[in-house]
Order: sequence, then C-alpha cells, then structure tokens
Amino acid sequence: MSGNANENPPENSRENSRENPWAWQAGRNPYRGTAFQILDLDPDLAGRAAIKAQVRKRRQRITRSPERFPVHGRVLGAAEVNAAEETLADPAGRLIAELLTHRPERTGADPADLAEEFAETDLPELPAPPRIGIDRRVLAVLVPPPAPREFAPLWTEEGAQ
Repeated sequence: MSGNANENPPENSRENSRENPWAWQAGRNPYRGTAFQILDLDPDLAGRAAIKAQVRKRRQRITRSPERFPVHGRVLGAAEVNAAEETLADPAGRLIAELLTHRPERTGADPADLAEEFAETDLPELPAPPRIGIDRRVLAVLVPPPAPREFAPLWTEEGAQ
C-alpha cells in the first residue's frame, strides 16, 4: 500500500468510517453539507411545525430550481433533502448534525479586550465588615455547666468489685 490519500480504503475501514461521522471520507468534508445546511435550517429552531415548514420550503426550492440554491457549490437533489430530513428526525442523527454544524462567532466585545480592561480596573471600595464583639456576661448564661469529671467504670476486673 503506497499510503496515497486518494486511494480507496479497504472495505472494513469504510465500515468503520460510517460509524465515525467526523471522519473524512474520500475527500468529503463532514463539516460541510450537514443536514442543517442542506435544509437551510437553524439548529436553534424549535417546534415540529416550524421545522416541517422550513423543510417543505427547501424541498420546493430544490424541486423548482436546484441550481439557484447550492450548498457549498454543490447542487442538491430531492434525495439529499429527504435524507437530511430523516437524519434530523432521528435524535442521534440530529445530535451528530448539531455537533458537526459550525455556528458563526458571536458579535460583541473581544474577550481578550474585556480581560485587559478588567485587569486595569481598581477594586471598588467596600465598607469594612462590622466588628463582632462577644459579651462574656451573656455568654456565661448560655453555656451549660461543666460535666462531672468522675466516670463510672464500664467493666470491672474479675474478682474485684
């Protein structure tokens, strides 16, 4: 075996790659063309009716003019839309599709800038905690009297009573 990445792997490694959804298969990037991308569906979309409506809309677009709605430069067919819908209907398939889907980075302040700003700020002036004092006269009333120092033996030596 020459180790060329373009060669077809043996049959048993193909079976293993089916079990691992993150494996690159024959040059196919598993992170592109996920079920959410194929269906043009937001992973955070909730509700069966909303999901079914979006799938129906995508299926109509693919049926009418598939070349207008490519996914990563690839024209989709109805079979791919059906397979993506089945993938999302299965809880394990949906979870894998969610894990494979890259979400855009959040907009807003850069965490590194926020950390620098936090490091440069002075601590706020806090009032001193109240001083706790103990009044021994009150404490003496609350404390129980001392226990007797004599202990009855728990056992005796044989013959000695």
